This record gives sequence, C-alpha cells and structure tokens, in this order.
Amino acid sequence: MEETEEQLRAMCDLTDEDNCRIGRCSAPKRRIELLSVRALLKAVGIHQTIHYDGNKPYIESGYISISHSANMATIIYNPDFPVGIDIEVVAPRIRRIASRAFSETELATAADDLEKLTILWNCKECVFKLANDEGIDFREMIEVDMPSDFLFQDNFSKENPIVNYPLSIINCSLKKSGITKYFSLFAMKMEENTVVWGSLDGCAGGTGN
Repeated sequence: MEETEEQLRAMCDLTDEDNCRIGRCSAPKRRIELLSVRALLKAVGIHQTIHYDGNKPYIESGYISISHSANMATIIYNPDFPVGIDIEVVAPRIRRIASRAFSETELATAADDLEKLTILWNCKECVFKLANDEGIDFREMIEVDMPSDFLFQDNFSKENPIVNYPLSIINCSLKKSGITKYFSLFAMKMEENTVVWGSLDGCAGGTGN
C-alpha cells in the first residue's frame, strides 16, 4: 500500500456504497486499506461491490476474504466455496500473545521462531474467518498441525509476483460444541510478512491474489 489516496481512487470503480463506507472513515490509513482492496478487485477482474455483515466482508456472487498488514493488502476469491486469508508483519510483538493463543504443543513446534509463531497466528485467524463464529477460543479450540521442520519458499516479490510452486499443506482443526471441522491451509512469505490462506478440508481450487 504505497499509493496515495488519490492514486488509489483512480485505480478503482467505486460504487455509492463504497464511497459511503470510505467517506465514514476518519483515519487515512483505513481509507487506504479500503481503497487498496477495491483496486485489487478491479485488477483481477472481480467487478462486484463488497458488502459487510458486521465486520465480515462478502460479495453477491462467490466468496471473498480480505486482510491487511502495515504495508500490504491481500484478497482471496473463489466462485464456489468459502476461503480465508490472513497477512501479518513478522514482529516480536507476537510473543506477547503466544501463550494465550497457542497450545503447549504449538509453542514447542514454533520453538520461539518469529516466523513460525506468526504463521500459527495466521492459521488461527484463517480458521476463525472461515468458521464465522465469534465464540472461538484460539488456544483451546483451534489446533494447528505445523511440522517442526516446516519451511516455505520465499520467492514472492514485486518483481516476481507470480507464485507457481507446490505448497505444503498445514492441517488445522476447530473443535467446538462437540463438532470438529478440518481445514487445509497454505503459507508463504511476502517480504517482511507471512500470509496464510485456504478453505475447509475437501475444498479444492480457488484463485488468490
């Protein structure tokens, strides 16, 4: 998100609903985030208005998920089934919430590695978004099965934005009210960020941008 607000507006096809939502934002950074997402939608050919159910974004046809970090905006879209995405800056602050968000097994797997801790958080955020349920305890209900030797390829850059290599699956589960749901997620590095995306287990395909 390096463009100015004026530059981003020129990159979007804003609807009245878009203009109304953006106009209600007093924080410049939040306006940049909203405009960046709408610029991405146009760039990948998704000509739909983003609506909101509370804070959850949705579109009339297909499924979308949105995430922002300090300097990047990301979206994932699929025409057939729900998808989730989360992007985070790799930073020491993740250690402050680690014991509240991650199980002892997950903490042992991450071994205090900042990137792995951040990926764990990415995964839990993705599951939370896909579950669409506010009453979820990250530590007790979401389990992330990330191998201790997990590695992801770091070849995304502005000069090389196309990622076309095989990705390792991170298996996750959500246990709530006696029901267990399973999720298949993927991870990669984007400059100083980690990003994780995916869907309920058994879903395949999807286009992430």
